[in-house]
Amino acid sequence: MKLLRLANTLNPTSAPYNQFSLGFKDEIEQTFCSLLENELRVDNKVNGHHCGGSILNMFSTLKELIKENDFDVIHIHSGVTGLIFILAIFPFNLFLLKRTIFTLHNSWNVLKIRNQFLNFLVMLFSQKICTCGVSSRESIPRIINLFISKKTLPIVNGFDHQRVDRVKINTGEEKLFTNNSKMKIVCVGALNKTKNQIALLKVLKKMQLDAEVVFLGDGLNSAYLKHFSENISKPTEIIFKGRVSRDLAIEHMLEADISISVSKGEGLPIAVLESMYAGCFTILSAIPPHLEISPPEDRCYFVDLDNAEDIENSLDYVQNNLNTIRSSRDISKEYTMLNFSVKNMLKEYRKVYESLISCEK
Repeated sequence: MKLLRLANTLNPTSAPYNQFSLGFKDEIEQTFCSLLENELRVDNKVNGHHCGGSILNMFSTLKELIKENDFDVIHIHSGVTGLIFILAIFPFNLFLLKRTIFTLHNSWNVLKIRNQFLNFLVMLFSQKICTCGVSSRESIPRIINLFISKKTLPIVNGFDHQRVDRVKINTGEEKLFTNNSKMKIVCVGALNKTKNQIALLKVLKKMQLDAEVVFLGDGLNSAYLKHFSENISKPTEIIFKGRVSRDLAIEHMLEADISISVSKGEGLPIAVLESMYAGCFTILSAIPPHLEISPPEDRCYFVDLDNAEDIENSLDYVQNNLNTIRSSRDISKEYTMLNFSVKNMLKEYRKVYESLISCEK
């Protein structure tokens, strides 16, 4: 099987690369083509191309790749790269549309209007559509489902537990949190309005929580969030470390007591799955993707974002039960492996790939 994978970027949090390309690297001959410049070195088993942020460059790169290769499957991970691909195969290679699969990596309501439009166009032309879970599938508006429902199926996101295991084995003695007596909290995600870090910071400003809170990620709200956090007094300590490697993010999860996501919208968040496997107690907003994960009851506290006191109640709970939380880190491990293994996810995608090839024959 020869596969062309199209994505916006290749960075530490890139699911198309981290979950899909690395997951299939020993089984499928893959070419990874990204619109933006790669932030990571591409594995030597994956043929990598980046187009430096130029749509024209990606258009010409795809034309050349299609000319030189007979791809069995084209897996599209974003609307903009999918549209560039469609333009690149027009008009003489439109038969390749029968070999395309599009993955919706988020809930529809989280997408910008521009991306909703681009995704819809590409979904119309794609042979198969997969969503990152049932909640993502159900988030697609009914009017759009009129056009695509028969070729759409949910495949639950998976995470690579072996990567967490490797990081755990290789982690040194150096501590990432400065004070072991404090409650150790990690928040992983882009610093933006959707991820909603400000809701947590507003609660921390009201409380006198003896905690060290580490934010991993960067984004448009970075300066605003940092400025707001300056008014949060001791004993709470707030640290922004920016965007870090996936392995370093996992190291923080392995050391943290609590992983918090009060996001307003998600796909099916890999960081939550990784933090559960790493042993974190989770505080999660009660949105459909988080509810779909449904962590074990004694290892999660769901908060209603419409109830201003709910986040404060969750932090009071973990503060009062910290010893129990620290002594029961392994409860979520088996649950995540059983229900959200990347091997299960890739097995389902392999079936979709093979169905495209069999249809061609």
